[in-house]
Amino acid sequence: MQNGALAASLVFTAVATAAAAADLASPPPLVVPMSWLPSFYVHVGVGGIFNDPKARINLAGTPVAGGTVRIDDRATFAIEAGYFVAPAIAVSVSGGVPPISKVEAAGTLAGLGPVGKTEGGPVAATVHYHFFGLGAFQPYVGAGLAALIVFGDEDRLLRRYRTDDAVGPVIQAGFDLMLDSHWGVFFDVKKGFLATNTKGYLFGVPVRSNVSLDPVVLHSGLTYRF
Repeated sequence: MQNGALAASLVFTAVATAAAAADLASPPPLVVPMSWLPSFYVHVGVGGIFNDPKARINLAGTPVAGGTVRIDDRATFAIEAGYFVAPAIAVSVSGGVPPISKVEAAGTLAGLGPVGKTEGGPVAATVHYHFFGLGAFQPYVGAGLAALIVFGDEDRLLRRYRTDDAVGPVIQAGFDLMLDSHWGVFFDVKKGFLATNTKGYLFGVPVRSNVSLDPVVLHSGLTYRF
């Protein structure tokens, strides 16, 4: 009986030792420090706006075959302010200093020059999911609504040139690379689906157009969490 009890004790000890060794061999789960997850954050940096315009232009109610426009890419100061409503879910609003964009005739209208200038740009309100568990590297994806807000237009080829505000969906992706509990760097890309209407007069003849902008906004700079 004593030999049997001793054998059972040795088996139990060996199993317990093996289990403990397996636990030591397995890396501990990576836990994101809660100090990296304050409620508020801001992204501050340079934003680039890249439009992909496609236009349907009417001259006195008659479609202009092959007529379209070209819009310059622009860079501006941009900021995004966000709030974590849950450990991995945040909401944010982003915008920037409205750039002045030159709108030029293109397609079959190429060579006519600028038709007008517009001061304005996209703003966005989005909800996004953040993937924690990778340490300082924290990617995210999101979606929401974007708006083109126009502050003013300038005449060029067209007189009484005007651009309408617009609203449409937007998708978002990016990442934060945290340097400590408050500071980091980020890269963000948003793709908006926006279309606007413009109007003006060419030698007294009304010109109307519907322009799909579908801008891509690249934003990069500093992250601050508090």
